[in-house]
Amino acid sequence: MSLGPSFRVSTAFVAGGFAVLAAVLVIGLGQDLWRAVPDMTPQVSWLMPETTPLRIGALRAAGRPETAALYALMVALCFGLIGALVAGGFAWGVMNKGATVLGVDKALRYLTALAFLYGVSTGLEVILHLVRITPQGGLHAIPGLWFFAMIPSAAILGRIGALIAHDAGALIAIAIAGEPTRLAELVATAEETRGAKSLEARLARLLAARRPVI
Repeated sequence: MSLGPSFRVSTAFVAGGFAVLAAVLVIGLGQDLWRAVPDMTPQVSWLMPETTPLRIGALRAAGRPETAALYALMVALCFGLIGALVAGGFAWGVMNKGATVLGVDKALRYLTALAFLYGVSTGLEVILHLVRITPQGGLHAIPGLWFFAMIPSAAILGRIGALIAHDAGALIAIAIAGEPTRLAELVATAEETRGAKSLEARLARLLAARRPVI
């Protein structure tokens, strides 16, 4: 089962390569990235739906349309990277039906952590709007920090999403195919690598037990 490590390496190269190229693009095309945008309302995360239009609007209002266009481009590229890695990971898992690379247990922990962080970000966003903090500039108003927080986080989220999607695709494909040999192999691998009491091992045994008898 050499597919797992190769997939891990592939996604690492894609995510890392994107981060480097995006940083080079921002550094090469960006203007006054470290000059704060005046009257900028504090925002929690670039992933929040209100953040992008607010930042782009603030940059345009400050007479910096080039930086606004660059920010819009990078947001689109970052979301595109995440979507492409997730879709590619799922397709890879479905086509190859290989061993899981992350594991059901760790995938659920990652999803729980991401959901928690998103919930905290949403809560902070709501609080900021309710409190109506007077914009005073500062770190939250520096475009350079927006870019260099967005790029690596997109690469990390994209890679985690790809690994989770790969495992989901592989498990779904194995369950639908219902091949006895592959199901038995899945059970053995899950019990050996994740532990007999792990969620992945339990799921593998459940899939094997529910295989239609022909």
